[in-house]
Amino acid sequence: MDYIEKARELGIALSETPEIQQLKEAEAEIKQEPDAYQGFIEYQEKEKNLLSSQMFGKVVSEKDSLALIDLKVRLIGKYPVIRKFFNQQQEFERIMALVNLTLTTTIFGMPSADQLPFPKEIKDMAQKILENIGGGQDSPPLDLSSLKVPDGFNLPEELSFLFKK
Repeated sequence: MDYIEKARELGIALSETPEIQQLKEAEAEIKQEPDAYQGFIEYQEKEKNLLSSQMFGKVVSEKDSLALIDLKVRLIGKYPVIRKFFNQQQEFERIMALVNLTLTTTIFGMPSADQLPFPKEIKDMAQKILENIGGGQDSPPLDLSSLKVPDGFNLPEELSFLFKK
């Protein structure tokens, strides 16, 4: 089985989801409003520059990060079409998070709800989601016992049960 071909098939399937179609439509609406589009292009350029810096190992200044957030908030407040785009983008990101969780749990097994560092109510909801992802089949729980926290890394106390010291 060619996993690259399967990845392409997944990409095609995702491109046909209502969420990505609505995201594309929202972007097309932005292009219809010249002022909104200009602001959107400015935001995308700044975001791309920050991400490029991070990819090359540069530390992005807090000032630059906050400036990007500020620009996004101002654009969302001023242009309903941009707000719609970011809302649709959030919907697509939820789909991608679910896809990533499905891939990860398929490869490494399902974590048990007790391994999740959340309150009981959230653990119960997460367990139901994990059961749905697994198609109702019993999957081996995710084994985190072999993971070790790197020296000098201070893990929050509520997560310490997940890793060896």
